[in-house]
Amino acid sequence: MTSENQTNYDIAYSTLKRDILAGSYRPGVSISIGDVEKRLGMSRTPIRVALQRLSEEKLLEVMPRQGFRVPLISRRELWDVQEVLLGLELLSIDLILERCSRADIQPLVDAVEKMRTANGIDDLKLWSEADADFHSALLTLSGNEVLRKSASQLLEQMWRVRTITRTFRPTPVRSTEAHAALVEALLDNDIEKARSIHYQQRRRSAKEIDEIIERLEPGIF
Repeated sequence: MTSENQTNYDIAYSTLKRDILAGSYRPGVSISIGDVEKRLGMSRTPIRVALQRLSEEKLLEVMPRQGFRVPLISRRELWDVQEVLLGLELLSIDLILERCSRADIQPLVDAVEKMRTANGIDDLKLWSEADADFHSALLTLSGNEVLRKSASQLLEQMWRVRTITRTFRPTPVRSTEAHAALVEALLDNDIEKARSIHYQQRRRSAKEIDEIIERLEPGIF
């Protein structure tokens, strides 16, 4: 790939991924190379490579002779994703307590403060960014790159669903305070409390999202 194609690939990949995660492309929507070519004003080669990578990351699926499609996700599949993600994040909590100092945990503290600020000004988009910061830091601090990559892919599947459901959910005060309580437990080196808080928060959130999806129009996922 030439340097120009590499640059265009980076642009195409980051733009399409951002739009999918932000919900600009809804589940079930088709994305053709030709449409993206017109939108971004670049050649087909870097776009094709970007779309293929997104399909490898499970953010798109290949439709034979039709291009690519944003995957639908069933309630059962979504529940399964959240169960696996919970297990990986609990392992990350164990590793953080083994490997990290109090100073290392500062990114989690910062993310919680950002969440509280977002709630104070009723900015759901800012809160979502802070939540993404929190979970990204939680995985990175584990020091396990295999764990981080595996869980990050599952988080991305969750974020595109949460983008659609977040406007149906109450102001995330309970989630914010659960994140804050987890940080306090980590700072206190209390592994049982940390695991319990995060388990209960993930289960509560999963149930809330599942109930919203059940109420939404058929086929939206």
